[in-house]
Amino acid sequence: MKKLIKAALFIYVLFISSVYAQNSFSIGLVGTRFENIGDGQKLTEIEVPFGYGIILGYNINKDFTVAFTGEYFKDDLKNNLGDETDLRTHLSAYFTPFDTNVIRPYFSSGIVYTYRNYNYRLNGIEETKNIFDARFGAGVDYNIIQNVYLNFDAGIYSDGLNIVGWSSSVGLRISPRFF
Repeated sequence: MKKLIKAALFIYVLFISSVYAQNSFSIGLVGTRFENIGDGQKLTEIEVPFGYGIILGYNINKDFTVAFTGEYFKDDLKNNLGDETDLRTHLSAYFTPFDTNVIRPYFSSGIVYTYRNYNYRLNGIEETKNIFDARFGAGVDYNIIQNVYLNFDAGIYSDGLNIVGWSSSVGLRISPRFF
């Protein structure tokens, strides 16, 4: 956990230093709630599936943004026989149909990679999985003060054949404009 925090701080400092050179970058913190849909492949098997992470974005133009999100969550399995740890990364594209001084709605789509680790306490077995999903979402950025946004987002996840889950998130993002 300490290594993850140190890595996130390192990325944050590195990113902030690049923001001064480029004004089309943004950085933020996000908290996300996940839920499964259906009985097939599950988005998570955690009892309380809440994750947190960091998002790094680049505005290609006023209507199109690409972003990388890294999230971490860990909790007991629903059957209480162990715990699950997920490291989830997203690479997404965001389309903004319009922008006002207060709100900025968007639609997004992207690919999600999840590194999942199960640790079964009863028998001491550890299992890992690598999972790829597609994510489709919509959200809104609410301008709190100049260049600081509160973000609300909802999305669905697909394994290519079925919708396997949904998520909702709240975030805080800084998008400085120096020039």
